[in-house]
Amino acid sequence: MNFNIKPSFERIYKKLPHGEKVRIDEKIRELFAYYNRDVLFAGLKVRKISGRDNFFEIDTSANRRILIRKHKGLIEFITYGNHDEIKRLLKSSR
Repeated sequence: MNFNIKPSFERIYKKLPHGEKVRIDEKIRELFAYYNRDVLFAGLKVRKISGRDNFFEIDTSANRRILIRKHKGLIEFITYGNHDEIKRLLKSSR
């Protein structure tokens, strides 16, 4: 499995406080471990986005999520935000 970080994700990530970056890094490590060794962590909450093929969100805290797209052996980290921000981005990209 290959991974790609989109510029939109990177821009948001750079502006975040250290504590939030630590939580995101942990979720990304868990996702890498899952795809590289088939080790599913109990705390890795990945949900498919209904109505959108290949889009998933990973919970990092109570109201923050990582949006990823899984496509032909590639996982793209699209963006990071709350429920409304993710929903707005998905709606605008249809």
